[in-house]
Amino acid sequence: MELDLVEYELDQDTKAKLDEVLKNLFSKTSAELVILADDAGRIISLKGKRIDEDRAEFIASLISGMFGAAAEMSKMLSVEELDLLQFEGKKVDVVIKAIKPIFLIGIMVDKGVALGSVRLFLRDASQELEEIFSSVKLVPVKTVKVDVKSLEEKLSKLVGL
Repeated sequence: MELDLVEYELDQDTKAKLDEVLKNLFSKTSAELVILADDAGRIISLKGKRIDEDRAEFIASLISGMFGAAAEMSKMLSVEELDLLQFEGKKVDVVIKAIKPIFLIGIMVDKGVALGSVRLFLRDASQELEEIFSSVKLVPVKTVKVDVKSLEEKLSKLVGL
């Protein structure tokens, strides 16, 4: 069995605008990590403290999976369309927000950071991101064939199994 992964190419000007929005959100919220990814968990941009690429990819995949599962549960329960998901841990809080058309932004902050202000800044950033994405035509640039065994091996490596 194989999976088709589609990557999107964004021009440098668009990437710079996206990075600026994430940089501002990262700064305003004192976040540990801010990730902008598509709904399949592929990273578009990120800002973070002490994070390696493999861990960031794994976190983006988890954000996508968590949001996707919660969205499906919302549909099954006939609840309004899911827009925001919040996860509270012992040391960090994670807030995930949908960005139209097919993106997610995840932010991880220390427990001491006020979530009300995080959500306010996140709402503003999501509006800016949606405006940027509304003027961009996303075109698949290539399809990559990845077999399930390779994905399982990479996941095992990431989680240390």
